[in-house]
Amino acid sequence: MKLLTGGTILWERRLLEGHSLLFSRQVLGCIPDGMTEGLEAEHITLRTPCFVSPGFIDIHVNGAAGVDTLDATDAALDAFSLAMARNGTTAFLPTAVTSPEERLSAAADAVRRALGRPLPGARVLGLHLEGPWIDVAHKGAHPEPFIQETPDVGWVEKNADVIRFLTFSPCKDPSHTFLRRLLELGIIPSLGHSDASFEEAMAAIGAGAQAITHLFNAQTGLHHRSPGMPGAAAASDVACELIADGHHVRSELFEPLCRLLGPDRIVLVTDSIRAACLPDGTYEFAGRTVVLKDGTPRLPDGTLAGSALRMNEAVRNMRDATHRPLPEVVAMASGNAARLLKLERKGTLAPGFDADIVCLDEDLNVLMTFVEGERVWNTEDE
Repeated sequence: MKLLTGGTILWERRLLEGHSLLFSRQVLGCIPDGMTEGLEAEHITLRTPCFVSPGFIDIHVNGAAGVDTLDATDAALDAFSLAMARNGTTAFLPTAVTSPEERLSAAADAVRRALGRPLPGARVLGLHLEGPWIDVAHKGAHPEPFIQETPDVGWVEKNADVIRFLTFSPCKDPSHTFLRRLLELGIIPSLGHSDASFEEAMAAIGAGAQAITHLFNAQTGLHHRSPGMPGAAAASDVACELIADGHHVRSELFEPLCRLLGPDRIVLVTDSIRAACLPDGTYEFAGRTVVLKDGTPRLPDGTLAGSALRMNEAVRNMRDATHRPLPEVVAMASGNAARLLKLERKGTLAPGFDADIVCLDEDLNVLMTFVEGERVWNTEDE
């Protein structure tokens, strides 16, 4: 057992002071500090005023620290896993974007191996397949030559054991046959990179689509007579990814979005690429050259190409822009994703939940990260 003392604990969406967190692989309890003397446990004392938070869950992250899901090697996923832990993320969906089938198959195989072996940092939950069944008009940084018109149900079925989340355009599936098959396979269908109208998006949601990928980005815009994908988000109850870096969506919209959608439907994601955690320079993404300048990656033509955002920064940006209580904002980076992925033991600090924990200072910098009770990151190790 371990006993973590000295921080303010985000306990079941409340802030608890004067308590210590007791855990092994799972959270065991929250104990008043005056009752911990003589307890047989490894005592870990936080020496900096900080918050003890549930670990973050990133459902849309392409890469970080020089590696990418499409590198498709065990070494790359190990480095990816550790980079996530350094940013406070304790579980994630490595994301593969539109690419040749052999690269997607290799990525699926690498994620499959990661699901069955120990990792040095954050836990892999499965693969987020973003594309290749998307619309050219809203391809973003996805390479156009590899975009496909017709969903390959057979390939998805062959990899259904590893695909957890799949982004596609409903325009490529007007009969919703593909969407319904995803549901049968236990894969979460998410709408994105799409020219879908409000009506088309609402029809897909009515057929079972459960999320919208990076709301506002790479999709039809909001107009008062043609509400597009954002209008469908507002008119339904689907979960909505949000890249809270202030570049993909202006930070002034974060609070109005919370009021419009409700904070329980917003799922903070990074959509980061291999340039995340690295200095400005030139990098590769999906076989294309990307320039990271002032912390923002773009194609040479100026198109945004993912982000260099870290999850703790997304939480900080949302807190600073909305002034909402920290437990509510943290839930957008943890509990909301856990609920979408149907993870019954992740996303909050409560008895019986996995001891996925991140310790954050008052500026929400990551001090320490635990995955299922094991300390995998400590700033003192740097």
